[in-house]
Amino acid sequence: MIGIALDDIREALKFYEIDDKAYYDRCVKCVDYLNKNDLMLKFYIILAPLYNDDLLEMWKIKSIKEIFECDDLWVTNIMLLMGYKLHLINMKKYMFDEEQTRIHKLRVKECLTNDIWKRKLEGIRFSQLLWGLYFVRIKLIEVGRLQYGLSNGNIEIHIYGGSKLNFDEVKDSLKKSKSYIKKYFGIDKYDYFCNSWLLSKEVLKLVDKTSNIAKFQSLFEITKGEECSEDILNFVYGISKIDDYKNLSEETSLQKKIKEELIKGTKFHLGCGKLKEMSVD
Repeated sequence: MIGIALDDIREALKFYEIDDKAYYDRCVKCVDYLNKNDLMLKFYIILAPLYNDDLLEMWKIKSIKEIFECDDLWVTNIMLLMGYKLHLINMKKYMFDEEQTRIHKLRVKECLTNDIWKRKLEGIRFSQLLWGLYFVRIKLIEVGRLQYGLSNGNIEIHIYGGSKLNFDEVKDSLKKSKSYIKKYFGIDKYDYFCNSWLLSKEVLKLVDKTSNIAKFQSLFEITKGEECSEDILNFVYGISKIDDYKNLSEETSLQKKIKEELIKGTKFHLGCGKLKEMSVD
């Protein structure tokens, strides 16, 4: 009989150091919902490609409801927790050191909890499920201030939130990254790319030329990407959507400036950057 053992849920929460009875109780409630509504088989059918197929294509999916008719949004939490054994196996396979292991477990914990504890959502967003799977499946490594993922023979740079984008830390990460990329991805010839709102030309116009964002952009050859209002709301304001831009917070000078532009109707676009060779010397 297909099912989810609550012992596995407890072990997963312990593995990611989520010591919260309310969180566990909510997991139990979701598992019970899946059982009572005969959704367990469908759950595993949805789960399989998440742990085996190309994750890049899955970013087209914005909500779990697009692929799974389930009223309990906590199901995305369960889907990510179910990968803890694979995560442990993969970290041993890649011979992660203690620091990389600590980082990986922390990043998955953040994917499992930030939407719940900080945004007060009813379940983690599909994007957070995917982001957690990148760590579980060892699609990302973290070196100091930046994260690096292997994509079609090249390296994608990601900038995690939660701390200041310190330019010296960025440069240090880039310099150290080559040995880590060689160690964990087994390649030594590649280009670095980064697609981010932090490379947006519209954002650049709002910051000082000596700012960390301006310095970060100087490392790349940048072309204009797609419109990125969702990214701006997500990474600058910590929200998924808002009905009126006038209600956006102004806790930082950047928030205030971006808010003014959004109210005026300014469209922000991703910057698609290729790292200049000299930037990793």
